[in-house]
Amino acid sequence: MEAEHPEGHGVCKGAKALGQGGIGSSAESVCSTRREFLTGALAVSGLALSGLPQPTAAQVATDEVQKIGELRSQSGRLRCVITIRNEERVLPPDPSAGTGPRKAMLRYFEGKDSAGTVVWPPPPASPGVPRPPLPGPTLRARVGDQVQITYLNHVRVEEFPGGSIDRLETGDPLGCDEAVGSETDPSTGKAIKIYPEGAGDRSPDCFHGSSTANLHFHGTHVTPDGLGDNVLLQLRPNPQVTEDLVRGHFAEIFTRAELGLSLAHWDDLPQDWRTFQLDLLKRYDDTAVWQGNRGTPEDPALPPNRRLLPHAEALIRNGYWPQYQVGAYPFSFKLTEYFADAQCKPTRYAMGQCPGTHWYHAHKHGSTAINVLNGMAGVFVIEGDYDDALGKIYPNLKQTEKVLIVENFSDSVNAMTNTLSNQPRFIPSLWVNGQLKPTITMRPGEIQLWRLVNASIRAVTSVTGFVPKDGKKPEIRQVAQDGVQFRYENYNERLLLEPSSAGAPPRANTFAPGNRMDILVKAPDEGGPYEFILTDSTVSSAITILTLTVTGTEVDPPMDFPTKDNYPPFPCFLEDIGEAEIKIWRKLEFGWERGRTGTGLAAEGAPKFMIDRKQFLEGRYDQTMILGDVEEWTLLNSTTGIAHPFHIHVNPFQVVEVYEPATDKTQDKTHNPGGNYVWQDVVAIPPGVPRDGTFIPGHVKIRHRFVDFPGSYVLHCHMLAHEDRGMMQLVRVIPGSTIVAHH
Repeated sequence: MEAEHPEGHGVCKGAKALGQGGIGSSAESVCSTRREFLTGALAVSGLALSGLPQPTAAQVATDEVQKIGELRSQSGRLRCVITIRNEERVLPPDPSAGTGPRKAMLRYFEGKDSAGTVVWPPPPASPGVPRPPLPGPTLRARVGDQVQITYLNHVRVEEFPGGSIDRLETGDPLGCDEAVGSETDPSTGKAIKIYPEGAGDRSPDCFHGSSTANLHFHGTHVTPDGLGDNVLLQLRPNPQVTEDLVRGHFAEIFTRAELGLSLAHWDDLPQDWRTFQLDLLKRYDDTAVWQGNRGTPEDPALPPNRRLLPHAEALIRNGYWPQYQVGAYPFSFKLTEYFADAQCKPTRYAMGQCPGTHWYHAHKHGSTAINVLNGMAGVFVIEGDYDDALGKIYPNLKQTEKVLIVENFSDSVNAMTNTLSNQPRFIPSLWVNGQLKPTITMRPGEIQLWRLVNASIRAVTSVTGFVPKDGKKPEIRQVAQDGVQFRYENYNERLLLEPSSAGAPPRANTFAPGNRMDILVKAPDEGGPYEFILTDSTVSSAITILTLTVTGTEVDPPMDFPTKDNYPPFPCFLEDIGEAEIKIWRKLEFGWERGRTGTGLAAEGAPKFMIDRKQFLEGRYDQTMILGDVEEWTLLNSTTGIAHPFHIHVNPFQVVEVYEPATDKTQDKTHNPGGNYVWQDVVAIPPGVPRDGTFIPGHVKIRHRFVDFPGSYVLHCHMLAHEDRGMMQLVRVIPGSTIVAHH
């Protein structure tokens, strides 16, 4: 890493300067006592995945795509309840295991609106019949709205079979799940354990599941601390902490937020809630009632080094936000609104919340992959001027809009399982809105807005589009990437979907895990069904995720794509970041162990995914930025065969260069438009290649402004298994006057 000011990999001290506390503490002992607790990892390797079945033709759905239930803002306020629950669901057949449909215990998000009505998931088709896996409810709000979410963790740990969840929290000294290969040890006759195997295979970067939860509001430009987009939160389950029990507490918190009162510090919260939460932590430490099978009737208490209350009290004494809480949490933040003067100069915030297609998901490090595989993810549509402009062109656009979340589903706790056997590898299923290959029906000539979210844990894809039929196919125009609208020139150039006017091919991997695409789709005058294809670079395969059927009468009046005259205006705060603005240049390397030659596990063991040759460590800040600085980062990929989707929270960035090396240097591809750069918050870093006796890494160059919100958050690979396996860094943005602590 290269920087022109000190980085400050401070142990835990720097968070105090942020006024939030985040994950840190001024005492190293406070940090270290929690390092091995509630930070376990469940990961699914991008190299080899198990338990993700490919459907047969007989299992492919032909139903119309289902609309996910929505929690919508009213009168400037998105107030709702999201509860994590668990129940038996039905997973499709697994061809690698030779099994048919099977039941599995999965966690999921239940959504209630402000009136207390459950809007998602729908009830089972028949009482007592398990449902298939499903994504979470769709959130829909508008720039400037208050977001007020009562978040409840009601997971019942005791209902999961065989101790497959919360192994670390329930007393396993290591907490890692294990995997064995196909070979046996002649001396014992037992299968040889291939994982965990040694250094680097411990919490927080080993594979295991946890029912501890939080939420990441992916794509939001809001505070990362306190009641905002706080992924450092560790919320333990307690089904007895009900909505009724916390309603009064949270109503007071939400009212304070609406009045503009500061909620940046723990002491800003109502005293009754703080007392209540600390009492819950004490009861958590003193009894095994809510922790499943822990403790004994004679001594149900946790040992001192696993207690939560002392850790929380130490943080509070030092002015920090307590990281660990129980049962319920109030997320409360305003979707940042941009105000500017007549010269388009900002009057309050340097950037605003970009209206567009965003999403949310559970982000507990170590269990992020299994959480999302269970279905703990949903779309977050944030509307604004962009939507208003499209609505003037197409008055019925919102009524016909399709919100489409692409996911894998599994209960697999350990991706290393069976990876060394002789079983054939297969492509994981990609579900759309909880269905396999659903259908969308349009009228001839109709234009619809499709909001696509890649919430898979490993499908690094590009949008190929529709397969022609009888010489015809639907037309596509992309209007936004990652919830940030295209400027007109990129829309007109069809930048990420088709070759440019100069003949340059589009960038690969523009719909990787975490990416979103807003596309306008125009149906042809007849024909179909038309298959909609994603090309998955990680398995070199084209995948049909849905089909489009055209039927009915032609739309009248005719519908046309936007022109330069009516295209949505481009916001001031999204103008290009010029080279003259840049103050800091950095390099980050996404890789694995030195000496690893490929993806084979038998000879080299399970990969350890790293950034700058280090796995994630709780309490260590790897990057420190100054509030208001503009930086250019070069992101290097030193692995082979894997594109790592880079993501950083809070601020989007502009992609200024993508380099895709090939084994033959004459086939290298460099994408550098020289201006009109695309804004993203996830970008896949192309893999490196060995060539001419050396190794050529792929790379991406990005520029970003660290503005508006100081605080502690993370950057990571959005192939979530890699994140859980250590490919993540803790970062912070500090005011310029803050003194940074160092080792």
